[in-house]
Amino acid sequence: VIVTISTQTALRPLLDEIRHRTHATAGFTTGLAGAAAAALGQACVGISGGATDRLGELVIALENVADDDANALSLLLALREQGKEEEGWEALEAVPAAMADLACEAAELLQGFRPQVVDQVRDDLEFAVVLLTAAARSALLIVESNLRHWRAPALHARFGPEVERLSRRIAALTPVEHIGWK
Repeated sequence: VIVTISTQTALRPLLDEIRHRTHATAGFTTGLAGAAAAALGQACVGISGGATDRLGELVIALENVADDDANALSLLLALREQGKEEEGWEALEAVPAAMADLACEAAELLQGFRPQVVDQVRDDLEFAVVLLTAAARSALLIVESNLRHWRAPALHARFGPEVERLSRRIAALTPVEHIGWK
């Protein structure tokens, strides 16, 4: 029996929505990737008999910030019409910064659980850490890209230190480089 999870859920229409948009949705896609990675990690912890409540919260939080990021551009355009464009810039920075923090927290929780993970899902836990690290890095790149596009001094003063803090937090993650197979 072949089971195909992606055709039994609403995943395909979601992927179609991403790939057929008229503007790229890097933040939305990053948030969803982070949510999926956190869900994988939650499964690994649960299978290993660990507490999964916080990881479950992080899955939902990453899903929510994915939606928030998708809506941030619409907010920016509405605020531009009201003469408050800078508030829109702030949302385009704050959401991916929050996304990076959430992905880091999930990766940190999984790293802390490494000694308790059962052999059956040990590698899967590592895959989740690698994916969460990638999601955190992608979210940080979105913050940096937005800062490059909007050169407002107040925005740079507020989010420049966030870039530095997030960079350090991401650098402290320890995803595996290889899985020993020999």
